[in-house]
Amino acid sequence: MERYRSSAILLGPAQYRICILGHLDTNWSEFCGGMLITHAIDAKFYAITTLTGRLLDQSALIGVLNSLHDLGCPIMSVEYIAAG
Repeated sequence: MERYRSSAILLGPAQYRICILGHLDTNWSEFCGGMLITHAIDAKFYAITTLTGRLLDQSALIGVLNSLHDLGCPIMSVEYIAAG
């Protein structure tokens, strides 16, 4: 049986975009791995916070996701943008 092999290298640094429901203050940037925090309002007038930035590896990504969970932030999406 052939094993699945992803075309993306996920063990090294990568750019990610994480969207959460609600407003996360920009002061939490360092707590979230130094990611850039931006805000928007969706079509139903819900506050959406987007965190974008480079993380060292998937362990760092899991750390950010766990931090957001611990803060009570509903995670809407996680997107791998590019390596490096």
